[in-house]
Amino acid sequence: MNNQIIKKCIEENELQLSFWNKFSHYSIVIFVLIIPICAIVYKIIDAINKTERPSKDGEIYVFVIPIILSILFYLLQKKRLSFKIVETKLSMDEIYKIVDETAKELGWIINQKTNKYLTANTKPKFNSGSWGEQITIIFIENKILVNSICALNKKNSLVSMGRNKKNEQTFINNIKSHPLTASPTDLGN
Repeated sequence: MNNQIIKKCIEENELQLSFWNKFSHYSIVIFVLIIPICAIVYKIIDAINKTERPSKDGEIYVFVIPIILSILFYLLQKKRLSFKIVETKLSMDEIYKIVDETAKELGWIINQKTNKYLTANTKPKFNSGSWGEQITIIFIENKILVNSICALNKKNSLVSMGRNKKNEQTFINNIKSHPLTASPTDLGN
C-alpha cells in the first residue's frame, strides 16, 4: 500500500483493490451474468444469421433473475469493502499492543506493519468453513479504519461464516475497552 492508495481509502472510506483483486472480489457478479450474456450472444448470432427462433414462455426470467441477483451481489460485495471506524486517542505503541493481542486471539498472520497501516490474513483450518480472511487496518489521527474481507488470493468465497465480522468487531472492542479509550458506559460502570 502506498500513500496514494491509503489517501483514497480514507477519502472514500472503502478498501481500494487492484484490478485483479477487484475481479476476484466481484467475480460472483460476473458469474451470475454468464447466462444472460450467453443468451444475448445467441440472440445476436441468430439475428446475424437471420435465424428466427420462437421465444419460449419464461425466457424473460433467464435475463431478469440473474440481473437482479448480480445487482444484489454487487451491492453486497461493495458494502464489504467499507471500513469500520473507531475513534481513539491511543498511541501507536498502545494500538500495536492491542493489534498483537487481537492477532494472537484470532490467529492473524501480520503481513505488513507500518505507522500508517497494517495488513494481516488468517490461515484457515480444515473445518473452519472459510478460505481465510484479509484484514486491513489504517491509522489516521485519532481514528482507526478496520476492514476484513474474504482472502482475495484464495478460492473465491461469498461467505466467511461470520469471521470477517468477528475480526472487525473483536479488534474494535479491544480498542474501545482499553482504559484510555473506554468511556464509563463502555466498561459497564
